[in-house]
Amino acid sequence: MTKAATVRTRADRLRAAARALAAAERERRPIPPITRSIPDLTEDEAYAVARMRGAETGRGSLGYKLGYTSAAMRAQMGIEEPNHGVLLEGSAIAGDMPVPLDRLIHPLVEPEITVLMGRDLGGPGVDGDEAWDAVDMVFPSLEIVDTRYESYSFAALDNIADNSSAACFVLGDGVPRREVAEPGGRAVRLERDGQSVDRGSSSDAMGGPALALAWLANRLARTGSCLRAGQLVMTGGLTRAYPARAGSRFSASFDGLGSVAAQF
Repeated sequence: MTKAATVRTRADRLRAAARALAAAERERRPIPPITRSIPDLTEDEAYAVARMRGAETGRGSLGYKLGYTSAAMRAQMGIEEPNHGVLLEGSAIAGDMPVPLDRLIHPLVEPEITVLMGRDLGGPGVDGDEAWDAVDMVFPSLEIVDTRYESYSFAALDNIADNSSAACFVLGDGVPRREVAEPGGRAVRLERDGQSVDRGSSSDAMGGPALALAWLANRLARTGSCLRAGQLVMTGGLTRAYPARAGSRFSASFDGLGSVAAQF
């Protein structure tokens, strides 16, 4: 086989993986992790699969989400850094509308702080102060993650290829950034059906939203990208993620930022 044919075959395998992930989401039929068929998948290839997967859906981008932001989760999965995915058009759910379970496979819910960018932010060399100055609004939020892999089992590179398990999200009322100090160290409480299930701190995601945002801006710079004014960024889960079922109601309260709820 010629070198050109080998390259084409590799590219074809990556495109096939992207199509399989898009179909799994569309048809609600989970698939085996793609690293089983492409065991030597690289990080750059995994992000390429995620981009192709997004193109397969035909949906534009609302911004970004961060994954693996907690040190405990990174240690558990044996990876060294967080990852990121894209928030696709149609993934925002209004707080007074039920989360559409008929679009999901095995959804989990986690509380996060989400920001709206007020101006462009590009790395490298972005620090937390610069990142926070670029924010316009801050939102309490719930992310509903939903892997397209069987049994919620995957390796880190599988997760990247699957757009960091992005599915949908709910935003609470926004607070202007100028009215709040950088919200590291703020307590968050997650409830399911009126019962407290977990507590965390806004610092649990990479030390706080500003540092998480700075990491993303610097990571995007490696591929010539940057954060743009008007984009949303979900800065990372602050507790474990909990399963949602029909009839479930989740709510999260954030010290100094308000609350948000999602009904299934």
